[in-house]
Amino acid sequence: MSFLDVLRAACGLASGDNSVDLNAAADTETSLYTVQTGKDFYPAFVILDEFSAACTTAVVTFGKTGGTCDEFLGNTTLTNISGTSGYLICMPIPNATPVECTKIAAGESFGIEITTPEGSALTCRAEVLGLAKEAA
Repeated sequence: MSFLDVLRAACGLASGDNSVDLNAAADTETSLYTVQTGKDFYPAFVILDEFSAACTTAVVTFGKTGGTCDEFLGNTTLTNISGTSGYLICMPIPNATPVECTKIAAGESFGIEITTPEGSALTCRAEVLGLAKEAA
């Protein structure tokens, strides 16, 4: 079992196999997961993999679509992907001061927003992992 398989099993795959164009125009949002009726969604992390080329300058955010799309993770520069075999785990960094995230309510969508395009053709796959539980 691979490390990614362990993460998927431990946390729960909310959505997988979403194709993201990392060279899309700035402010382009891609919905990765829509919360079911009667549920709240607590994102844990996003795995970006299956890059079509090296990634050096794209900047993205993650959160609720239709707004700032940064409630989960603000500007994140996608660097250090030198080819098609690497992957990224995107999540808030735990520290001495807890990082506040916003749950995503029923009917809302969690997504990725391109804030700075890569500058050349580049796509990847995005998988969202987290907890969907009954709304309070």
